[in-house]
Amino acid sequence: MTPHNPKGTALEVTRGCPQEDFMQMTVRKNKDTFAEPVPAHWAGKDALQSHVLNTLSLMFPGGEAFFIRSVKHFADRVTDPEMQADIKAFIGQEMQHSMAHERFNKSVAENVGNMDWFMWLFTVPTFEWLEPFVRKNLGFEFLHQWALSITAAAENMTAGFAQSLFQPGELEKIARPDVRELYAWHAAEEMEHRDLAFDVLQQQGGGSYAMRMSGMAFAYGIITAYVTVGTAYLMVKDKEFPWATLPQQVVDLFTKENSLGRVFLEGMVDYMRPDFHPSQQPMHPDALAYLEKMAS
Repeated sequence: MTPHNPKGTALEVTRGCPQEDFMQMTVRKNKDTFAEPVPAHWAGKDALQSHVLNTLSLMFPGGEAFFIRSVKHFADRVTDPEMQADIKAFIGQEMQHSMAHERFNKSVAENVGNMDWFMWLFTVPTFEWLEPFVRKNLGFEFLHQWALSITAAAENMTAGFAQSLFQPGELEKIARPDVRELYAWHAAEEMEHRDLAFDVLQQQGGGSYAMRMSGMAFAYGIITAYVTVGTAYLMVKDKEFPWATLPQQVVDLFTKENSLGRVFLEGMVDYMRPDFHPSQQPMHPDALAYLEKMAS
């Protein structure tokens, strides 16, 4: 995907390699059914990080549906043909991610237990009560822009997680081939479309620093809150959780290279730069190679 700027000309950011080397964004499918129940601790030996990822996976379908609505609201105002094509691909990719994680969530639920209460807490107050009320009854343009700014910040967060997954040795920590394939596919596409929401926001007049920071504050804050609640519950229910090593697991979560907490904080600090653009983070060459392999 070629980055866009509000003036409609291609940015001079090449994401680490010649612009012409990039494929057009496209919708790819993951058809794994996860027929064999996924273990609760599937992310290597780190039980805490596994439960953080289990909680995030529960949030992906509802969150990605919100991302789609936020971008789609502005789709008919975009005139650049390439950006129009990228919006369609973005929507298709996010829909596929949601469906794949729903299958994964159903499989891992056999080992982590029922999380319907968490899904209600995450989706109903925010996406079924608050969001429709705001969009239908208030309808101020800046609120639609703010929803898009939340999406842009969240997409930067997930792309950072994705980038870390392609660092040497990280994917190999996932022993299950079908789970490893799910996260490699999802991560590669998160990097591929990481610019889209940010560029639409810039083009549609919501690119002020204040708008970007308010969206970031809400996105990072609400995601942190829900992940904390969901992860804590999974830990308490987990009869095999290694409580003796919890302090070290928490330290590792925020200090080890490529750990989720560290990537989360580094991405937030990077996003706060006034001259930030998602394309300034080059797409990992292994992720690009993965997508090229899928296309072959």
